[in-house]
Order: sequence, then structure tokens, then C-alpha cells
Amino acid sequence: MSAPVEPYVPISCALHSELELAAMRRRPLQLQLRGDRSLRGIITDVWTAYGREWLLLSVQPASSRSDYLIDLTEIEGAHAVLS
Repeated sequence: MSAPVEPYVPISCALHSELELAAMRRRPLQLQLRGDRSLRGIITDVWTAYGREWLLLSVQPASSRSDYLIDLTEIEGAHAVLS
């Protein structure tokens, strides 16, 4: 992981709290990302490094598992995934 070049602008406290709570509870989320992208999965970790905040999202399709490292500034929203 290399240091990002864009200045860090923190996300809202409400969104940050929602992400941390989802990580602690291992609750599936749909993350809405900048650029009209989205990912669905379980947050396995949230941490600070290189003056920014990050999360690791585990996505588990039927055939394999993928982990995504996401800068929290890329996240525009999060929604619980109902079974």
C-alpha cells in the first residue's frame, strides 16, 4: 500500500460509526462508492494508516472470496443487507 496523494477529508462521524459497528457485528453491508460504484460484503477491519482511514471488505460470491482495501473517503454511503 503506497501513500495516497490526495488530501484527506474525513467522512462524517455518523458514517464512520456505522462502518465500525458493522465491522464489530460482522453485518453484511452494501457500500455505495464514488463514481457510481457499489460493493456488497462484510467489513473485516477498520484502521488508520498513512494519515487516512481504511477498511477491508470481504466479498464472498458462491465460488470464491475476494478482499477489497477501501479508503474511507471513497465511501458515499452504507446500507444494511437484509437476508
